[in-house]
Amino acid sequence: MNSSVFFRSFAALSFAALLISGVESSEPTAQHGTLTGVLRDADTHEPIPGTNVVLVSSRGNTLIRSAQTRADGTFCLKDVPFGSYTLRTTVLGYQPNQPELTFRPQKANVALGTMSLQPLNSHMLAYNN
Repeated sequence: MNSSVFFRSFAALSFAALLISGVESSEPTAQHGTLTGVLRDADTHEPIPGTNVVLVSSRGNTLIRSAQTRADGTFCLKDVPFGSYTLRTTVLGYQPNQPELTFRPQKANVALGTMSLQPLNSHMLAYNN
C-alpha cells in the first residue's frame, strides 16, 4: 500500500513538472528589435535635431516606425518587427540617405552609429534661385 502512494505521488509530481516545462517552452520569443543612431551634418559635424526618421518596408513602402531626432541628433525606433526595411532620413537642405536594414533574432538591435548627412552645395542653391 505504501508503494502505491509513492507511485501516485511520483506520477503527480512528474505530471506537474511536465506541465510546467511545457508552459515555459511555449513562451513566445521576442519578435521585435530596436534601431538607434545619430544624425550629423557631414561638413560641420553638428547634430541635426528635429528630423523625421522613417522606417518603411522594403516591399511596398509601408510605414513601420518613425521618430524625430532629439537636440543631440540621436533617435531610437523601438518595437521594430523582424524583416527588411529602408530607413529614410530626408532633411531640407541635405541629400537624402536611405540605408537598407534587416532585423532578425540574431540581430534584433541595430546601432547605426553616426550617419553624416551631406548638405546640398550652396552654389547649387544659388544657381537654382
